[in-house]
Amino acid sequence: MSWLPDYAELHCLSNFSFQRGASHPQELVQRAHELGYAALAITDECSVAGVVRAHTEATKLGLKLLLGAEFVLDGFRLVALARNANGWGNLCEFISNARREAEKGSYHCTREESDFALLQDCEVLLAAERDLGFEDLCERVEWAQAFFPRRNWLAAELLLQGDDELWLDTLQQVAEATGIPLVAAGDVRMHTRSRKPLHDVMTAVRIGKPVPECGFALEANAEQHLRHRMRLAAIYPAELLERTLEVMDRCTFSLEEIKYQYPLETVPAGLTPRQALRRFTIEGARERYPEGVPWRVRKQLVRELDLISDCAYEMFFLTVHDIVAFARSQKILCRGRGSAANSAVCYCWA
Repeated sequence: MSWLPDYAELHCLSNFSFQRGASHPQELVQRAHELGYAALAITDECSVAGVVRAHTEATKLGLKLLLGAEFVLDGFRLVALARNANGWGNLCEFISNARREAEKGSYHCTREESDFALLQDCEVLLAAERDLGFEDLCERVEWAQAFFPRRNWLAAELLLQGDDELWLDTLQQVAEATGIPLVAAGDVRMHTRSRKPLHDVMTAVRIGKPVPECGFALEANAEQHLRHRMRLAAIYPAELLERTLEVMDRCTFSLEEIKYQYPLETVPAGLTPRQALRRFTIEGARERYPEGVPWRVRKQLVRELDLISDCAYEMFFLTVHDIVAFARSQKILCRGRGSAANSAVCYCWA
């Protein structure tokens, strides 16, 4: 439908934000694709645990996926979206540092103590709480502009609350006063509005009260779902929706870029990993069977080596071979377990 505005959702929690998000990452991706979104960002609270499931589904459906995380600060939430591989790596380091400095299950993140320099290769959205006044909003925007020049955005999250018009007007005044661009976002917690009862139950569990006693702790409506683009067009000024695409275009990182690359120190000079594994296996087989390798074992070795090659797992096996060789040199007992216990290749050199 060409008359519908293009839109990329930039702020979305999955159920990997414990007791806050009410939908699986893959459900969110599927729904965003159904609605014709240009992209979807998965931004769980101080976590990237759900991105692999989201990436798998987004790759299957051809939806662009933005990867990031949300951090709750004083009066606002900071949403960091990785622009490139360096930004992704530093975002993960930032999360690790925040988790390391707190008890298990929580994190420590403050404007004064956290190393926000790690987020220099991220696009940063500020999603402010509505109880902040104009001056406090400006102060937080100016702080963000100092840390993230030309890469920060003020998120307008309009959820059909009674003060939406007043809140949007306040955000526009802050944007005009500070020069920060205003962009639409949904503060999404579920893929469809039908998940609202589940979200209510999760909220009740989180605060330790029965649902009827939760009061204002429950969301007032079900607007924190992935909304139809026609509905978004009726709620947001067109330029705020258009800017979501600008943020999307700045974020080019994909998990496809970080497939693991094993170090090559376990590969003898002049050999490929495949050749090295074959050599070690043949040498080991001769030691295991000094009177000659039985035909059925040779057949099994060929089948396993072909399978390892098809899966490009040679470096994994060479790493294990190196560990076993070191253990034997130090007279350390080592044994295979799991699938390795039934592998002819592993048996020959382990």
